[in-house]
Amino acid sequence: MLRNKRSLMLLGAGMLLSLAACGKTDFVSGGAKVKESEGIFIDSGLSKLMDVKDKIKLIGVITAYEQTNVYSKASGKLVKYKVEEGATVKKDDILAYIDRDEVGFDFTQSPIKSPVSGVVLKRFVDVGNTISPAMGSAAMASPLVLIGNINKVKIQVNVIEEDIGRVKKGQEVEAVLETFPGKVFRGLVENVSPQADPLSHASKVEVVIDNAANTIKPGVSAEVYIVTGVSKEAVAIPREALIRKSEERFLYAIKEGKAKKLLVETGYDDGIFLEIKKGLKAGETIAMSDFNVLQDGLKVKYLEQK
Repeated sequence: MLRNKRSLMLLGAGMLLSLAACGKTDFVSGGAKVKESEGIFIDSGLSKLMDVKDKIKLIGVITAYEQTNVYSKASGKLVKYKVEEGATVKKDDILAYIDRDEVGFDFTQSPIKSPVSGVVLKRFVDVGNTISPAMGSAAMASPLVLIGNINKVKIQVNVIEEDIGRVKKGQEVEAVLETFPGKVFRGLVENVSPQADPLSHASKVEVVIDNAANTIKPGVSAEVYIVTGVSKEAVAIPREALIRKSEERFLYAIKEGKAKKLLVETGYDDGIFLEIKKGLKAGETIAMSDFNVLQDGLKVKYLEQK
């Protein structure tokens, strides 16, 4: 019996050695075919045909599209608010009451009305404080509340000198907010300043985002992507597959179980995918990891992409 067990063990070991000697086998892992060789195990991806947008990434703070400070026409003590911050008001709605209470006169409480429709963005004065009237110069008066139109919101960004030539009024804009992960808000470039800042050489650009549902709140920051062009049906790769060293731009394609270094010419970059204008075809398998050890001709094994 012992002799039979030893014979079976030797037979099994011989089969394993025989398989290993083949140098390359295929097997299935989690439904994906693994290309097996003697090399290192790497992550892989595929080049593909797709539209790639050229984008300039910027950071800005959201403000109301239009906003108006509301002042009292007379001085007096603020006795009551009729609205809270965030409330929607119409033109001529009463916002608050003041008590003029001048010596020798007996006034009833005077209402302060909204001159525009919108949302109450901020209340500046606490109840019980005295406010000054807007007579002559508003700079000398105390604003009571700030009313804003947020059906659209505005974001001002600064575009550096080397990029401003690519930005034009009417271009598509995509905005991303931390408060809405995974959601993209769309808008347009509304204004490009004709003059750059003399110190930073950056130009101010205003973009407008649709906010008909009033979901975006003024005061929060946003990542703004100005779309300056689109390359149709371009060969594209995930941008992390590209390797930059000195003046070279290259990647590793996987051919017959080996890494092959390919010098490429890049085009548009949308932040996720990168256009390859020359050096790679669509449908090729490319390396996505282990760039510190990869080299031309190195044997690799990887999950075959579909």
